[in-house]
Amino acid sequence: MVQYGVADGVAVLRLDAPPVNTITLALLEHLRAALGRANRETAVRGIVIIGDATHFSAGADLMLFRGIACREDAIRASRVYQEAFQEIEDSAKPVVAAVAGSVAGTALELALACHWRVCTPETTFSLPEVTLGINPGAGGTQRLPRLIGLEAALPMLLTGKPMDAQQAMASELVDAVCYGGALLEAARRVLVDRPRSFDAGKSRRDACGTRMTSRRTGKVRDTIRNAAALAGAEKLLARVPPEVIAPRRIAEAVRTGLVESFEAGLRAEQTAFADCMDTRAARNRIYLFFATREMSKAPSLAGIAPTAIAKAAVIGMGTMGTGIVQALATAGVPVVVRDEEEAALQKGTARIRSSLEKRVGQGQRTPEWLAACSGRITTTTNWEDVADSALVIESVFEDAAVKRAVIARLEALCAPSAIIASNTSTISLDELGAGMRHGERLLGMHFFNPAQHMPLVEIIRREATAGSAVATALKFAKTIRKTPVLVRNREGFLVNRLFVPYLKEAFWLLHEGAAPAAIDGAMVEFGFAMGPLSLIDMAGLDILVLSDRVLRRAFPRHGVLPAVAERLVEQGQLGQKSGAGVYRYEKGDYAPRPSDTTAGILDSVRREQGLAPRKIEKDEITERLVLRMVSEAFYVLEESIVQRPSDLDVATVLGIGFPDFRGGVLQYARDSGMERVMSKLDKLVAQCGERFSVPAAARSLAVWPVDKGAG
Repeated sequence: MVQYGVADGVAVLRLDAPPVNTITLALLEHLRAALGRANRETAVRGIVIIGDATHFSAGADLMLFRGIACREDAIRASRVYQEAFQEIEDSAKPVVAAVAGSVAGTALELALACHWRVCTPETTFSLPEVTLGINPGAGGTQRLPRLIGLEAALPMLLTGKPMDAQQAMASELVDAVCYGGALLEAARRVLVDRPRSFDAGKSRRDACGTRMTSRRTGKVRDTIRNAAALAGAEKLLARVPPEVIAPRRIAEAVRTGLVESFEAGLRAEQTAFADCMDTRAARNRIYLFFATREMSKAPSLAGIAPTAIAKAAVIGMGTMGTGIVQALATAGVPVVVRDEEEAALQKGTARIRSSLEKRVGQGQRTPEWLAACSGRITTTTNWEDVADSALVIESVFEDAAVKRAVIARLEALCAPSAIIASNTSTISLDELGAGMRHGERLLGMHFFNPAQHMPLVEIIRREATAGSAVATALKFAKTIRKTPVLVRNREGFLVNRLFVPYLKEAFWLLHEGAAPAAIDGAMVEFGFAMGPLSLIDMAGLDILVLSDRVLRRAFPRHGVLPAVAERLVEQGQLGQKSGAGVYRYEKGDYAPRPSDTTAGILDSVRREQGLAPRKIEKDEITERLVLRMVSEAFYVLEESIVQRPSDLDVATVLGIGFPDFRGGVLQYARDSGMERVMSKLDKLVAQCGERFSVPAAARSLAVWPVDKGAG
């Protein structure tokens, strides 16, 4: 697991644990043994810890989480890694970490324990543990601040924000950036050159001591700057949901290490890890982590090889089409985009270029990257220009007749092997594929808006779709750095099947008397980034109305959309794009403001229906909105829309924005308790009607066990 070799006085400890050099407890023991051997051999003057030219290590073995059953287990796990890395720092012979790729989590903590660090220009550094609801537990909360200072360290520790090689060099996280690929040689040069600067009167052990991260105080000596950095962190901590304790525990461990000692900080880090692992938020985020890894695996496709997509095409340069084109081009895929109107092509291209230029201006990308991405995009008004594409994604207006016409044109034009994908958000593929001669090539690839940013893609398979096409689409989604979820063809598919009812319920609450700000505020407090009414204003109320018509025909029990939504659309109140929706907006400012028009429509509708508005408490708002999704999720499972229950949870987090610390819609219901959830749904059926009903299978508990693959 660790290759050992010595040449010219340098011991090279090469991590060799395929496929990604995960730092398991076994690898940790091999590393400690190799380190001890290097320190014992008199011919060795220095040590290099390295992976390969492009990858160092994926960090700790996250399967470790499954073995933690109590606080003592958590503290013990943290202490084992801390002690192993302390041995590296205590080495009597200088140790250089030569790193490449994404150096994240425990891999970075290992590098921090070395005396020097060298990296490639493409290397990135991060401590993403906080995104799992836990803290770095192998010394990261103590060594990183001492190495780069609190101002630079706290954003990495509290948000998981990565640092690139240039930033790492500027902050002194690394000592050298190796250009030209000779990473091992760069590490050797550090060992040859740097020890010469040691004071002649010092032993080599003392010389190493001057490079020990735990002893470095230069960047954390200024108590005023430290206090200012921690005060700034408090503003971030104030925005963190109380259920998520990791950021605050991290800040406390950092403060302990500075105020008391490095050793006290390590103990605080152990305790913090135990505290975090004992929270539902951490358990749910870890559950989602493993569930996401399983989601693209399709047992039904075993043995079916996907085809590589060398060139893709997109039909339609509207908002969604533009986003899809950008997603493909930035992922390295040549793409030709066809639209009827040259003006639409020019507008879409300008939007893409503006988005890419913004990233260059922020220092995230280079001008060369921008040129390469732009060079992958070809625009055309000619159908023939898409004929040689291996994958064509239609992204035209959400109308069945329009989409059928496009699909028919593509089937006649493209090679028999080409896959035709629809970006429809709600319409059944069987309806779109009616009349196709080779319906096995049709599937759905439903991106979410904005497509260049949203991580989820629904891969929709109908009965007639060929397994090879599905396997290729799943692989392609991962190629363009998206998370695919395989779903069975049915109106609304997965995400919109739950999301549209959620939005409708928000309008029912509005209709019955809840204020827009109260509805949105309740869901933000629950953990959503944005409330449902603000969100539909951003997406467009007309889209909700169109989507609901499709779903209502397929699922009559959903009931009608409250009249206020359709009245707003009739009056041109479509949301942000028209300057007003549920809320009113000022030109150039998307801050929601109360709308007199909405209030007037509500009064009119209530008078027509003889309804007196009532006071609706926050708890009822939250309960109805969340349980409306839970109710629909049960039907989705009954109809086998997803491969496994955990797929639904991941999709609701990535596609709807359901709070990840709550684990997704089904996991939230599990945590709330089956009997309690069913009791509340029964009461809501009596209060609100059939839309809150559940299928019999949900009551049998058959859908509730967590699938084994998801952890």
